[in-house]
Amino acid sequence: MRKASGPVFSRAAAIMAVLGLVALPALLNAETINIPTASAMSRVAKKVAPDYPPAAKQLKVTGTQEVEITVNEEGSVVDAKVIKGNAMFSAASTSAVKQWKFTPLVQDGAPKGFTSVIVFNYSM
Repeated sequence: MRKASGPVFSRAAAIMAVLGLVALPALLNAETINIPTASAMSRVAKKVAPDYPPAAKQLKVTGTQEVEITVNEEGSVVDAKVIKGNAMFSAASTSAVKQWKFTPLVQDGAPKGFTSVIVFNYSM
């Protein structure tokens, strides 16, 4: 019988490693709770207003934009994605909201991350 010269991974170990990589994001998201917009807005410690995009201003485009945010345990926005609204406002909305800071959410004595939807109104 031949001896293995390096680390030997069984098929089961390889499958477990892959499942771990797939399951990790789900486990991380389990620590994040979804809160209503009004609750998120009451936790804002620092707010940066979006710049009105010059092209939208020139074309007199108005409207609202909904941005889903993910806030970590320290109160920093770690992800922002547009879920509804005119694409002309997307870069301005996401750039601004990524600079926002929130008071940390504490649940059962431990800080928790959260998700919510922030609504930006663009009017002239």
